Amino acid sequence: MSSAPPHGLPSSKEKKYDRQLRLWGANGQNRLEASHIALFNASAAGCELLKNLVLPGIGQFTIIDDRIVEEADLGTNFFLDEESLGKGRAERAATLLGELNPDTEGHHLEDSLENLLETKPEMFDPASSPFTHIAVVAPVSTAVLLKLSPKIPTFLIYSIGFTACLRIASSTHLIVETHPDSLIDLRLTTPWPELSTLAAERTQNLDIQEKTEGDGGMNDHEHGHVPYVILMFKYLEDWKASHSGNYPSNYSEKTEFKALIQDKMRTDVPGASEENYEEAIAAVMKHLRNPEISTNTKKVLADPRCVDPTADAADFWIIAHAVKQFVARSDQGNGMLPLSGGFPDMKAESNTYVELQNIYRTRAHRDATLVHQNVQELLTKLGRDPESIPFDDVSLFTKHANFIRCIEYRSLASEFSADEAHKKTVVDALGNYDAEDSLIHDYVALRAWQEFYSKYSKPPGVDSDGDIVEIKEIAQTYLKSVGHDGSLEGRGEKVLQEIVRAGGGELHVISSLIGGIAAQEITKVITQQYVPANNTVVFDGVKSRTAVFEL
Repeated sequence: MSSAPPHGLPSSKEKKYDRQLRLWGANGQNRLEASHIALFNASAAGCELLKNLVLPGIGQFTIIDDRIVEEADLGTNFFLDEESLGKGRAERAATLLGELNPDTEGHHLEDSLENLLETKPEMFDPASSPFTHIAVVAPVSTAVLLKLSPKIPTFLIYSIGFTACLRIASSTHLIVETHPDSLIDLRLTTPWPELSTLAAERTQNLDIQEKTEGDGGMNDHEHGHVPYVILMFKYLEDWKASHSGNYPSNYSEKTEFKALIQDKMRTDVPGASEENYEEAIAAVMKHLRNPEISTNTKKVLADPRCVDPTADAADFWIIAHAVKQFVARSDQGNGMLPLSGGFPDMKAESNTYVELQNIYRTRAHRDATLVHQNVQELLTKLGRDPESIPFDDVSLFTKHANFIRCIEYRSLASEFSADEAHKKTVVDALGNYDAEDSLIHDYVALRAWQEFYSKYSKPPGVDSDGDIVEIKEIAQTYLKSVGHDGSLEGRGEKVLQEIVRAGGGELHVISSLIGGIAAQEITKVITQQYVPANNTVVFDGVKSRTAVFEL
């Protein structure tokens, strides 16, 4: 993004993208503007997808389609008009979509994915491809799909009648900014000296009611503005004194601790209660816990790429290794992750709140500094420039350390070859208690549809109503191949009948919805923020339901 104009005023681009910048910040926007999306098949779903990527400002897009605009296109694709009839779909769609945002550069090619893979394979080689991400809208044969490199994130989209699906295929996807509901980490059971000292100072006379000014007690105003975090530290010390030095650890004890705080609240005040005490009571169940490392972070720290990073390792793994060192060292984390620095709002005097907030921020900065030192030592050991990973990147990582994610996307090849992991997912879903109404049946139907198209180069139902017999046989054969008995009663048969009835046709409302879903997931992958689906999203347009399967 361009820098802000003088005097700190927002630039025109910052004004234009203000709302989305609040979601993913300048880093996310920069990644979006550096992206180049290739779309194969300018169908309704494909154009809806690009619409939702062009508006927030992707850098470039290229539409590849060798078809001519026909009357049928006008009924489903709002990005083609009567003037488009007889012209190339790629050219017309690129022109009209490009009008949505002058910041995005649009291109088009009158060609097919199959032909480009044969004649211009360099376009799909990760080392030379102009595309950062590829979106393919069905129909396309399985053989062609399997020629795409798994190193370029690929998004396969189906929109057939009332059934839609998105399949994400990518290499390892690493996320630092997952945007959890909260980054607050109060460390109520593991305070450090500065925090304990402040809490002790501000609660010396907490339980003494001031009767006359200067008698050493605490007046109602002061009592009602002690930050709830300090209140909790004070009453936790009282609790420990009567419980052998232990903190409240289970629901019963925490309920008792809440009652202890409630008893200390002054009720002879306006409103008959104190807001800061109410905040402390509400925080017991939410924040009173020992610092724990999340399952996802443990998985990252145990990954061989983190345990023993190589010289060409991604910065993510270098910093993760440094965090692992921080946790292990008694003079650094001593079993705990770096402090996030997240701090909640609360009722308090401004000076006290700022002082308390700064104690947390200072500790978080101290932890990030130690991790950065670990990073520099590791980079030097690996023969890399110790300054190549800036402190800001390390600080961002440590802030989100308990929420980082590593998603290992399964390849299209592993799915279409029906390996053991794929078989287990399908069979488990079909054997689940809600299997009768599960959207796994929709996936099976789409799988059969895909195999039918790959065999005949046409969708089922286009020329013959008798296609339902063959597609049922394909579905049954697939089910048996994954270890199921092959039965198609109930929902499975109904979905097959519906997609054959659709004849490969799109409904614009369904295409619009799956285009929006796909754009949302692509944006997550591009910006490397939030957690994208892993790896197949199935949508039932009849009952407006979605389900995610790792296939």
